[in-house]
Amino acid sequence: MTPRSTDGDRSPGAAKPDPRDELARARADEARADSAGVSPDKDAENADGPRAGASIPEIELDLARTREEFAATLDAIEDKLSVPAHARRLKASVTRRLDTDPKPVVAAAAAGTVGVVALVAGIVKTIRR
Repeated sequence: MTPRSTDGDRSPGAAKPDPRDELARARADEARADSAGVSPDKDAENADGPRAGASIPEIELDLARTREEFAATLDAIEDKLSVPAHARRLKASVTRRLDTDPKPVVAAAAAGTVGVVALVAGIVKTIRR
């Protein structure tokens, strides 16, 4: 499916495109590409079912390869959504920056501290009113 266009060239008074029309156009384009056999996501390696004339060991090898790719994809998704992994990467990044040039890290820490103090002071002032 093709993403919706984001034309920045439209005049301010022009009507916005209807997402349903764009979706219908994208589906029609995909159907034409499928019937012509030029769909990028339906190449020989990703076609439905085993290759014509493939032996049992070849099919088993394809299955094993697909399982490994799927497992790698799931691991990448899990890593991307893992808060502890993000915290470890951030800590490693800050440590590396602190080792190379500590001034920006110290400045950021000081600015963060001033911000927190200002926030707490604002809350205390608001509560005392």
